[in-house]
Amino acid sequence: MRICDLHTGTMRISRASKNLRDQWSETIDHWNDANREDFDKKYIQPLGPQVTMLVAAIQRLNDVFEQAERELGDKDRED
Repeated sequence: MRICDLHTGTMRISRASKNLRDQWSETIDHWNDANREDFDKKYIQPLGPQVTMLVAAIQRLNDVFEQAERELGDKDRED
């Protein structure tokens, strides 16, 4: 019994984050001024650590779900 699939969503978040970083790095060819730097510092740079923390939290939640699945599976076998 699978309670939920968090792995797929986590992979999508990681891919989207990488895609954003890749696309953002290309903007410097067309937008290279103080406003870009401010935007980068305010919005883009914080995303890396935030995504890393999010992925770690989702993994911990996934571990809890897997433990619950094991415990529920063990209970079903005892009955």
